[in-house]
Amino acid sequence: MVPNAVPRPYARPVRMLSHIPAEDLRELYFNFPVATCLVGRDGRYIAANRAYAELIHAPLATMMGKHIAELCGDIVHAHVVRDFATFDAGESVPNHELAFFGRFYVVAVRPMRDKGAPRVEALCIALTDITEQKALESRLELANRQLSEANRQLTEAARTDALSGLWNRHALEEMLAREIGRCRRERAALSVLMIDIDHFKKYNDGYGHPAGDGALRAVSHAMAGVLKRPGDIVARYGGEEFLVVLPTTDASGALRVAGDVRDAIAALAIAHEASASGRLTVSIGVANLSAPARTATIADIRATLIDGADQALYAVKVDGGDGIRLHTPDQSVLDRRDGAAAPA
Repeated sequence: MVPNAVPRPYARPVRMLSHIPAEDLRELYFNFPVATCLVGRDGRYIAANRAYAELIHAPLATMMGKHIAELCGDIVHAHVVRDFATFDAGESVPNHELAFFGRFYVVAVRPMRDKGAPRVEALCIALTDITEQKALESRLELANRQLSEANRQLTEAARTDALSGLWNRHALEEMLAREIGRCRRERAALSVLMIDIDHFKKYNDGYGHPAGDGALRAVSHAMAGVLKRPGDIVARYGGEEFLVVLPTTDASGALRVAGDVRDAIAALAIAHEASASGRLTVSIGVANLSAPARTATIADIRATLIDGADQALYAVKVDGGDGIRLHTPDQSVLDRRDGAAAPA
């Protein structure tokens, strides 16, 4: 762009800094809105402006010649000594944040040398107040954490059964498919328990639905207390029916867990007049695959486990309930009522 093309407002010659009188430069420095000071190698103030004096709550007229440690403390003095050593080593001091007199600042440090001399004679230190910016960052960070937590709670709520507090059917199907895929890939055992509260309709009819809801919550809490491994899954399957998924668990291990669940629910001692035992009981069907075939689909494996557990549960129900049975590959069923095995 040729000079004649410069827009008229900018056509006037720029007044260079060297042409400004020393008194004007001094006044400009004193009134500059960024807190600035010069500190010599002995740690004493050579110069400072009004913004800096206000920052450290010191009278500007009495600051010159005082040691920086006297006005700002030993930690700040240690920083100055470190910065001199850094510049002496031929390195630079990056801008950094500093908490100072209850506020936050970005500190910029530059070396001052006599013309043509390599030695650093003083440090020019400028402190830009970023307290409001830091406060805004803190509020934004808090808001982001709160939003993340709210999203996590919403996601969990969408996957949790409101009454029992257990995983719901949607979450169960998702996690079961994932565990089937993992066990198929690793050729690991996988077991499921199908659990049904015995005579629960009669319980609701006799004690009322609020009592029924309370019983469901108590049973759910008892089951969750038994299933402590991180990978174990217990979900409300529907109504008074629950499903437990036990990854890397063989048939004998699944039967032990089923026994623990049954014992935990019996320990609740929830009265149930329509039950033969006079208390609330459960029936449990167990199904296991020792090593799902890699060629089998997730849907086929799921059907095998769910159908097997359902058949075993049905057999317990036909026999009066309050028992545990294992569905075996040849469709026979082993009874574990009261801990003893019985023929199919």
